[in-house]
Amino acid sequence: MKKTISIDTGNKMMKTTRHMFHSGLVESKYLPSIGGDVLNYEGKTYTVADHNLPVLNDKSENDRYFLLSLIAIGKELSDEAEIMRQLTPHDHIKVELLIGLPLLHHETYKERFAKYFSNRTGVIRFELNGKSFAIRIIGATVYPQAYAAAVTVFDKLKGSNIANIVDIGGYTVDCLKLEKFRPITTSCTSLYLGVNTLIQSINDQMRGAGGNDIANSVIEGILRKDPADLAEYSAKRIDTVTSAAAAHTERMLAEIEQKNFDLEEDKTVFMGGGSVLLKEYILQAEKAKKPIFIGDVHANAIGYEKLYNKKHGGTNRQLHSA
Repeated sequence: MKKTISIDTGNKMMKTTRHMFHSGLVESKYLPSIGGDVLNYEGKTYTVADHNLPVLNDKSENDRYFLLSLIAIGKELSDEAEIMRQLTPHDHIKVELLIGLPLLHHETYKERFAKYFSNRTGVIRFELNGKSFAIRIIGATVYPQAYAAAVTVFDKLKGSNIANIVDIGGYTVDCLKLEKFRPITTSCTSLYLGVNTLIQSINDQMRGAGGNDIANSVIEGILRKDPADLAEYSAKRIDTVTSAAAAHTERMLAEIEQKNFDLEEDKTVFMGGGSVLLKEYILQAEKAKKPIFIGDVHANAIGYEKLYNKKHGGTNRQLHSA
């Protein structure tokens, strides 16, 4: 049997078309696993963790993204419970991976990243949260991130000669222009102004005033206007977060304009988890006059499927005989 699985390998979050989890990974047999994902592979135990790890431009540099992808594969296969029950202990699933890299690094690293997965021959056995899986990776196709997500809203860009794409991630803000739906590769740029930069600046401010750091989840909850967080924390803390977010967004948009992106005249597609958190502040800044927001944080993974299906036809959602 064969399964095609789409995985968006982000610096902050890993996303399939249906699942999302943090890109932090800790090796330990003794960490508590309550409420978290636990991977067992080749005699070692790994736990998904919400903490910052170094940004890897070359994601084939170590095994981190291979291990994270095993978790993503396990989650997707777990959703196919009825078919998985039909497998015998001697069976394995052939997996074809659809993955991505930022456009700025796509040409440089795409072949290396594809081989990082496809060169792992033989059956790969692992456990995720107590469930056993046996897979064999039969291929990997690397798509350009951000462009793949933009594919999901091409209908909203009809009639536009030029469109800006702004992908706000955990660490970086990746930008590119499309001309009649085609990427202008010379326009690709990456700014280190992702959500983690904002969180760091908020906590620098807190420490400077003699206070304690605010947890990432609390900051994100305030930015999302989560009723529980708004009710739990003081007006001073909420103002600290929202004021910093407004200033950060103004700076981000100004730097994007300095890179020769016309936010006033051209449509601008905002995507990524950061665009969901900062949407209110982007609108308040009134710099992007024709904004389009992709609210689905799975958009890159969905876009990989759309690009794959356009070339190969069919659908990837079900297991099929091979």
